[in-house]
Amino acid sequence: MKTPSYSALILAGGRSSRLGGVPKALLSNGKHTLLDGVLAACTGAEHRVVVGPAELTLPTGVLLTREEPVFSGPAAGISAGLAALAAAQPDFSVLSHHWVLVLSCDLPRAQAAVPLLVQAAASAPQEVTGYWAVSEGITQPLLGIYRAAALAPAFAGDTANASVRRFLSPLEPAELELPAELTADVDTWEAARTAGYTQAPPQP
Repeated sequence: MKTPSYSALILAGGRSSRLGGVPKALLSNGKHTLLDGVLAACTGAEHRVVVGPAELTLPTGVLLTREEPVFSGPAAGISAGLAALAAAQPDFSVLSHHWVLVLSCDLPRAQAAVPLLVQAAASAPQEVTGYWAVSEGITQPLLGIYRAAALAPAFAGDTANASVRRFLSPLEPAELELPAELTADVDTWEAARTAGYTQAPPQP
């Protein structure tokens, strides 16, 4: 099966309030950080953009941008990421065959989940605008892949402090059922311990 054309948009700009402000993107399992793992999951992307603080150290070629205003939520982050992708590839949002992976930075099993999303996109009927992961009846909009031509206009308006679902639900993404362990994220120290990402970055 031919791999579809896609870009990757990774959200890493949250406050991590339930982790006491420790940046979840930089939690490590001793080998790599959560963000490194998510970036490794989408090396097949034509472009990768991380939405997060300027001090993040990223691999060569990965774009970095920030939502405005800062900490205005994941919907604003998606909007900022799409703008960065459009600057890198001006026609990407009108290419009917191009997809955008939308991922949060705190997915410890991203390297197992992302290929399943890309595979779904590769065989998607034309009428399908995207797929978001679902596990145990709960949809995960920040573990999804969406057609750029549908995603870009959906986030073109005011997105600050708004719900991601408000913009994605009208697209009626198809559900991609995944095992719970592939959709689990790291929002608390308990979840971090379960996933094995317990090493916090050094304090500046």
